[in-house]
Amino acid sequence: MLRKYKEMDDLESGDAIQHMAGCSWDEIECTNVQRFQYGDFPELIYVIKTGFKNEYLVVMEDAYHLHLGKTSLMTKQKVEKKYNIKIK
Repeated sequence: MLRKYKEMDDLESGDAIQHMAGCSWDEIECTNVQRFQYGDFPELIYVIKTGFKNEYLVVMEDAYHLHLGKTSLMTKQKVEKKYNIKIK
């Protein structure tokens, strides 16, 4: 089956503006994210509860851009064990 739409990344900037005409991204309340810092180091992880049962995204951020944006999909148990943290 042929794809009848384009992903946003596939669109040229002018096409994206035309495609999004009349639409906008609105900020909404967010209660499904926790942020943790590794000791005094400039390293953070954001733990995001997805809309799926027992699935969490872990997004890394560091001051050195070594792992900036690295994302992993894990269960709650795996996140807590790997990072030695408690999540909601």
